[in-house]
This record gives sequence, structure tokens and C-alpha cells, in this order.
Amino acid sequence: MTRRLTAALTTIATAMTMLAIVGASPSTSAQRPTSSLRATPTRFVGGQALTFVGRIPGAANKDLKIQTLFNRAGDRWITRPGVVGRTNGQGEFRFTHVAPSNYKIRYRVKAVGGRASKAIQFEPRQQEVTISLNGGAAQKSGRVVSGRAFRIHVNTTPTGRGDLGRPPPAFPGRPIALQQRVTGGQWSTVASTTASQQGTAQFTLTAGAPGTTAYRVRQAAITSGANDIGWFPSFPLEVRVVSTSRSVPASARTTSARASTSSVPVATTSMPTTLARSGGGGAQASSRYKWGPTQWDFAWETGEALTDKPSRGRKIAGAWIDRSNGSGRAAPYNGGMALSSHVSEFPGKGDHGSNSVTLEGNALTYGRWEFRRRIDVFERKGRDYRVKIDLVPARAEDARCGANTINVSSVGFNSRKANLGVTSSDGKRSWSGSRRIPRLGSGPHTFGVEVTRSHITWFLNGRSLATVKNRRAVPGVPLTPRLSLVGKGNKEMRRTRVLYDWQRGWSLNKQARTAQRGPALKVKNRRNAC
Repeated sequence: MTRRLTAALTTIATAMTMLAIVGASPSTSAQRPTSSLRATPTRFVGGQALTFVGRIPGAANKDLKIQTLFNRAGDRWITRPGVVGRTNGQGEFRFTHVAPSNYKIRYRVKAVGGRASKAIQFEPRQQEVTISLNGGAAQKSGRVVSGRAFRIHVNTTPTGRGDLGRPPPAFPGRPIALQQRVTGGQWSTVASTTASQQGTAQFTLTAGAPGTTAYRVRQAAITSGANDIGWFPSFPLEVRVVSTSRSVPASARTTSARASTSSVPVATTSMPTTLARSGGGGAQASSRYKWGPTQWDFAWETGEALTDKPSRGRKIAGAWIDRSNGSGRAAPYNGGMALSSHVSEFPGKGDHGSNSVTLEGNALTYGRWEFRRRIDVFERKGRDYRVKIDLVPARAEDARCGANTINVSSVGFNSRKANLGVTSSDGKRSWSGSRRIPRLGSGPHTFGVEVTRSHITWFLNGRSLATVKNRRAVPGVPLTPRLSLVGKGNKEMRRTRVLYDWQRGWSLNKQARTAQRGPALKVKNRRNAC
């Protein structure tokens, strides 16, 4: 074949190729490789192991990382630390990773030094467990007769109103502990069993002496396989023990003392209600004044329990200890930690008492702390809980008579002012005051405090609210946060949930910018000091 003929044939072939490209049908173009991502199972709770399967074209044999995007205006994709998997020669991947706890969070998989997969949005179920007396309505307190048997029913996949309209999956065989409230609002285990195939259980007890006893159920953590689901508590169930059956309504009586696990009747299903979480949370003093790397950072993003260590920080230690003397509880919720007065998000009776969490095992004598939270109230009328953030002495001997306590913030839902203050080391003097704040229903707000050897400064959304420049006001002892929802004894309160997105602590960083000082607080003698 001559060179001229070869060149002619080559020209014809090139022209035909170009025509084929220009005239390619839509179906041909659609067959080109595209990125993909899916995760299973689709019904899950935070910390549960998910299988991620997908493809990133052009990313052959690449390490992979997870990127996340929250459902808030102005947010950007965040690359999570750690390699989660690797693509094959075709850019395909399959790996296992724990599920998020946040509603509407988006995930995608990014090849290190390369492209990212398509994104998927998650709608995790929230862990939940309800308990009821003798098969009655969930969380309904009742009466039993001293010396007689009664049953406590457990349901780990409840349906009903609010978030209960989206029940979590059942975990058959999950250990379940029945706990009784003891002195100080803490809990002691009195019986244990395991969940049935439907996620239910039952305890049979004998009623003791007349009086009121509170119970709760605690689901154990699930750490088998790739799961990392934290333990989870129910709300308290208050049982009144009376001396004779005449005092007990027929619906609360029982004739069986049989111990078993069985199915539990569930509440009537209705449309779920999920309150939207506004984003941002305002400016932060930690960012404005360059507080640097955290000592500890609790973020509650992937199914952590109250007693799990912080997810980030220089000192990975500490646990939140919960206490309750009424209807409320503390538990992880929607990528945060919630102090709630009742299981339901709908109006009703039964909200009373106080509940709190205190960090143990990671105290700071001098340092900086910051807390982002929002308050939701589900009733229009009634008494408001006091929502408090305090720094309290880590050692009991330093807290005598309320000494060495810093009130970072104390507010009610309708408050337009936040109370602030500190009590001296001998408990005889205090510095206190109040400052104007935004409406708390407008979204999350960030409260902070800085404690040095010479002063204490309080912050809201990065702005200085107050400063006490007096060495006698500075506790000078190890301090730790206590977060509280404070009621008025057994009086009925407005149904409330306080959601803490995160809690963070910093040791003093000399490279931090000097914070602007706020107005001084008033000093006075404490009349009831001991």
C-alpha cells in the first residue's frame, strides 16, 4: 500500500470518527462513567455500622476520606480525619463506616488528591426506649400495692407522636438494665434482661414499702463488629406504692408475677414532628480571640454516650454524669446532647423536677470554656425552667456553701436577660449581675467564660458580657462544667428541651488575643453563707 493511499484512508477514518462523536445519541453519552454513592441499611441510628458502596471515575487505587456538609446556610464541606477505604483500578470502593447522628447531614467520599463522589443525605433515627407500668401508656406513672407483683414493660422501637413517629431499628439480644433512682438523683441497676426480636422486654418486680420510686431502663452500648452505638436511657417512670388495693385504679392492678420478655403494646401512630435546627450559633469567642487547640471537645456526632470520652482535644478523657430528681433525662439527640423534661414534644402534663449533667475527669483550674445550645419549648403557657451553665469545683471539699462556683449563664425561655456571677472561695461574697440577650427561640447561641489568675470574663456569641477583675473572685481550684434544667420542685413546668451542639474547654494559651473586657459585676455579701 502506498503512503498516499494510507494517508487517504487515515483521513477518511478520522472524519468518520468525528462524525460519530458529533452525532452520538443521548443514550451513548449517558453510558459514560459517573460517580455514585449509596449506604446501607437505610434505617439506622448514630454509631451503627453502614456499608458504603460507590465509584469515583478517574480515581484508580486512591485512598478515601469522608467529607460532611451540615444542613445550614453558609456551611462548607469538611474533610474528616483518617482514611476510610481505597478504590480499585476502576475507581470503585466498598467500606464500612459508622453512621452519623445528625438529621439532614450530607456525606460524600473524596479520593485523596482527587475527585469526590456524589453526595447522599442521611436521616438517622434517634435512639429511644420507653417504659410503662403494667402495659399502660408509655411513660405514664401509676400506683401499685405494697407487697404485690407489678410489671414494667420496655419498648426500644416506640411509635407515636413527635420523634417517636420514626422508630429506630430493633437490636435483638441487646442487654437492658432496669435501674432505680437513688440518693443524689443517680441510678442503680436492680435487674437485667435482653431485648426480644421486636426490641421489647419486660421486668416483674414486687412492690416495696409505701412511697414513690422512680425507675428507668438503660440500653447497653453495642460495640460488636464495626458498630459503636452508645448506651441510652429512658425517661424516668415514677411508681407510687400504696398500702391497699383500694387506692389502686383497676388499670394499674396486676395478677401475674411471671418474669418474661414479650411484645409491648405501642402508642397510636401519628405524623412525626421534627423541629428545625437553625444554623450558625453566632460568633464564638474561641474563634474571635484565637483560643487555639481544645483541651477537650464533646461533639456527639456519631452515636456517643454520655460517658464516652471527647471526640477531639489534647486530653481525651472525661465523662458526663447525669442526675435527675423528676421527669427529665439527659441523652444524646440529633448530633448533640439534650436535657429534656419529657419524652413527648407535644403539650401535656408530667414535667417537673430538675436534671443535669456534670463533666468528671477533665477539670481545669484556669482556662476557657464555651457551649453552644438552643432551647425549644413545646407549650405556650406555664412556668419556665431555668436553663443553667455553671463551672463548679471538681472536688467536693472546694464546693462547701456554694463556694468557688461560676454561673456562666442562667436564663428562662422568655428571658431577655442572662444572670451571671461567681461566688468567692469562702462562700461569703459574690459578684453578680444580668445582661441583655437575644431571644432564645431564634436559634442556637454560644456562651463562654475565661478564667485567669487575675480576672473572669463572660461571653455570648463572641461578645464580652461582663468582667470581674479581682483575684479574690477567681476560684483557683479545679473547675468543671455542670449543665442543668432546673424546675420548681414538683410543680408543673412548660415542656422543654435544651440541645447542646457541643461543649469545649481550652487551657490558657499565651498566643490568644486579649479579650475585650465587659462591664463589671456588683459585689455583695451573702447573707446565708455558712
